[in-house]
Amino acid sequence: MEESWHRYEKEWERNAAIHQPTSASSIYGDDFDMWGPYYATDGVMPTNISSGGIFHSKVQSTPWLSVDLQEALRISFIRVFNRADKNGERFHDVAVEVSLGGVLYEQKGFFKGPGVTNQVVEILCDHPTIGRYVRIKIISGVGNYLHINEIEIYTIS
Repeated sequence: MEESWHRYEKEWERNAAIHQPTSASSIYGDDFDMWGPYYATDGVMPTNISSGGIFHSKVQSTPWLSVDLQEALRISFIRVFNRADKNGERFHDVAVEVSLGGVLYEQKGFFKGPGVTNQVVEILCDHPTIGRYVRIKIISGVGNYLHINEIEIYTIS
């Protein structure tokens, strides 16, 4: 008798975002030492955030954070570690956008939210998703802040 099921599995290679270059729409207080975008890929997740150490944007309609993976990769999902101390609800209506060249971005995933303080949010990408640049961006509302404790971008083999 022939079996009518198929085996599906996903192999995660690595967190391709760790220590990769970042850019952002803005930096809170223009203070890169406290709130720079590079904190989102440094592998450190502080819990006492009053002294900085996470990425934090200025208030904007559509704040964003972008990670350059240095090469085009097949992206499976994005894991975002929301701010650990307060204001987790600010993480809402977040689009995952991907680009090969860093100019034209296409939305490949979405998180409606609102998030919760200290929440780990996993956003699956459409299949197939191939890109070098990954941007997370709040796309709804006004007076938005984007703050990210850490972002991980998982690729598949």
